[in-house]
Amino acid sequence: MAEIVGGFGSSHTPLMSLTTGELWQEYAQNADPRNRELVKPPDGQHLSYEELLAGADPSIAKMVNVETFQKRADNVQKGLNDLGARFAQVNPDVVVMFGDDQHELMYYDNYPSISVYWGKTIKMVPRNPPETASAPSKISARAYGTEKRDYPVQSDLGLHIIESLMEREFDVAHSTYLNEDYGGDIGPSTWYLNFKSETKRKRQGLGHAFAFPIVRWFAGKTVPIVPISINTCYPPNWISPKRAFSLGRAVREAIQSWKSDARVAVATSGGLSHFVVDEELDRLSLKGMGEANGELLTSLPRVRLQSASTEILNWVAVSGAMGQSRLETITYEPGYRTPAGTGCGCACGQWLN
Repeated sequence: MAEIVGGFGSSHTPLMSLTTGELWQEYAQNADPRNRELVKPPDGQHLSYEELLAGADPSIAKMVNVETFQKRADNVQKGLNDLGARFAQVNPDVVVMFGDDQHELMYYDNYPSISVYWGKTIKMVPRNPPETASAPSKISARAYGTEKRDYPVQSDLGLHIIESLMEREFDVAHSTYLNEDYGGDIGPSTWYLNFKSETKRKRQGLGHAFAFPIVRWFAGKTVPIVPISINTCYPPNWISPKRAFSLGRAVREAIQSWKSDARVAVATSGGLSHFVVDEELDRLSLKGMGEANGELLTSLPRVRLQSASTEILNWVAVSGAMGQSRLETITYEPGYRTPAGTGCGCACGQWLN
């Protein structure tokens, strides 16, 4: 039977791709004051940037400077390099990946809670910001690939996972090819957006949660994957911490029952807390994964798992899939980038067998 040989995870925020303090500063100045997805911890209030700034801890402002940004950026890059070296050392034959989709393949014409792709290949399509885009936007877009290609998928394992999950009472969606036409409206009003967008976007190929690891820390290897998309971000059918952990457990059982001698890794990217840094939530999540504490991970408070902080559930799913293996945190940086406390919890880690 197949063997699970390790687990890997990192954040994929643009901060993970911006290597200088000046770029962190420019990104924050361009993006954060206009962001309409700002949620204040710990009570989950949805606030404007100005409202968030008015109530922010004054000590945060002392961390918002190019020198501090540079130290954090250096530590993040060191962590990513270490993660890539560890991935290369483990050298898996297949990688089962958990990630969320943010209107890249899935739209409100059909937005499943759990979906497994099991075609022979899946398209990776580069992001191409307009010429007028800022330098940070252009640089961070490269982290999701610079050329269009068909990335290999371990389709027989994908099918086995689907069948195994159905036997375990997970009603999963599945697909074997991508419809490349326009996906329709981005969606109706949701819990964090008070407007309806009429923008129509072409389906973009493999989502950034999957593309970032492949590009940044797969160590140049083209290892076949099985992409499992979980809806962490968008109500009403967003996945809960308990369900994400249980899904990981069921995927673990599926991998271990796959009739193959393949060495399988499990991986993810996303999170940690953003677009407002919630250090307490980040450290609680890392503690739960570091202790392989399923009780803690399945009881993470929903009121704090809002906006893009919900991507922590990608990690929770991997922790479930890794059984009693514990996460070693390679890097954690609370990436404050404005006095309002906006930013991202930047992390890299490996689950050790």
